[in-house]
Amino acid sequence: MPVKILCDSFLTSGLGHVRRCEKILSFIEKLGVKADLYSHKQNNISAFLEGVGNDDFLITDSYRLNSKDFYLLKEKAKSLMVIEDKEHAKGFYPKNTKIMNFTLNALKHYHYLSKDYQYYLGVGFYPVDIRFVYERPINTENKEVLITLGGSEQKTLKEIVKILENKGMHLHIISPHIPKNPPKNTHYYSPLSPLEFSSLMKFCACAISAAGQTLYELALSQTPSLIIPIASNQIIQSQEFENSGIFKQTSLKTLARDFEKLQIQKNQAWAKNLAFGSELEGALREFLEI
Repeated sequence: MPVKILCDSFLTSGLGHVRRCEKILSFIEKLGVKADLYSHKQNNISAFLEGVGNDDFLITDSYRLNSKDFYLLKEKAKSLMVIEDKEHAKGFYPKNTKIMNFTLNALKHYHYLSKDYQYYLGVGFYPVDIRFVYERPINTENKEVLITLGGSEQKTLKEIVKILENKGMHLHIISPHIPKNPPKNTHYYSPLSPLEFSSLMKFCACAISAAGQTLYELALSQTPSLIIPIASNQIIQSQEFENSGIFKQTSLKTLARDFEKLQIQKNQAWAKNLAFGSELEGALREFLEI
């Protein structure tokens, strides 16, 4: 029962696709099934297609694949699951494709649900990394701030640092680009391992994040956060987190004011109502027919 996972790994696609596919792969392996992860870097799946057999279960996580690509993959493989962040047009995927979207309240953003597909929608299908699940110590004297926008948003990142550098905080910035003369109160980190990232998240009192996969880990670790969406596909997720009372959405114009109001959150009542990942194992067993 070979499982192949194909995910975007372009410079502009961030690490979110790779991280969530690594977690999916880990869950599959815990079920006793062998799985392999393939990076999609060249806008061409012909080489990958050559290695797909009719016994393969395929999982894709890609914005770059087009409708024709999905039909080619489905034609060769035994079964196809796609991970997506927003609904695609009618007929974009071939019939019998499994569709997974673990955006918060994803179901209400799907307007065309077809019997031709099987859907797994909502945070119940989110692949939880247990290293980000912990009780956050409350320390009102903590001056450490985590900033993580992904590797491609340098202009926005510079503006955030400019706004916060004189607030008396220590800024811990995840970025592959380190400026020549960074402010004294800033610390830059290249992309970290999950364990390193988890430790840094726990060390910081609060965070400013884009609306990608990191939002879930910030929620699981109960880190008070502000969201700055950096891509159109992040808007829905950002709004859902705000509407659920988890994190506030901000912008460069309102960041200074919103940051002043950001408090250590002592009431995490919302967390008790969101069962992150509770349905994932069942969905994967169903997909893999085990």
